[in-house]
Amino acid sequence: MVELVLEQSKSKSGKHAVRSLLYKWDNGLKQVNLKGTNIPTLYKEGEGKLVNLREKGIFVYARFLKNLKGKVRGKILVIKDGTISLELNYRKLKLKRVSGDPQLYDYVKQLIATLNIPVKKVNLK
Repeated sequence: MVELVLEQSKSKSGKHAVRSLLYKWDNGLKQVNLKGTNIPTLYKEGEGKLVNLREKGIFVYARFLKNLKGKVRGKILVIKDGTISLELNYRKLKLKRVSGDPQLYDYVKQLIATLNIPVKKVNLK
């Protein structure tokens, strides 16, 4: 079982923002909206919830944070049957593997194409 934070919030000025998404793989990525407990958000405006992921299958979780300068950092997780199988960091338009099986990158590639995320370089070493 994995606990995930699904959040979409921004600061009052709109210069800072955080967004996290959860997708399930069923012959293609489909966004999942699970019920969970409400939690306070990182920024003032928005909503957030804590979700326990108990289902079997392959899930892709993405969390992105935009800072004052407009730069985006993020983390992408591939969750396979309740365990984190691949962890990637997103920074400066690059994806870098932190841990896990690099063969699961195909699911991340689908997510990048779905969300139109700009990526210049991928490091799976």
